[in-house]
Amino acid sequence: MTTGKIAIPYYGTLSHPNSGFERVFFILEHDEQNQGKQHQVSMGIWDATQTPLLPAWLHQNGIKQIVCSSAPDRSLMETMLKAGIRVFGESSEKARKILKSLCLI
Repeated sequence: MTTGKIAIPYYGTLSHPNSGFERVFFILEHDEQNQGKQHQVSMGIWDATQTPLLPAWLHQNGIKQIVCSSAPDRSLMETMLKAGIRVFGESSEKARKILKSLCLI
């Protein structure tokens, strides 16, 4: 992970079987140069009627990384990667620390 804004799905997973993509995200401004301390946590709500594509909404908000409590399926990860969005799951130590700090694991 790098310095910048990171989106964390509110319920931990990027997509849900019945409702599709998560629409509510924690937005974390993260700076690894500052011992990984969090600078600011805010909420972001993706409105698909305003911005139909989730990667476009993420880019509009300066987000290039998503941290999930469980990794999305491979095709969704590839789609996000093609859009310039990196997805990290709980297998990443840094991702686990972020999720733990938000009490999501």
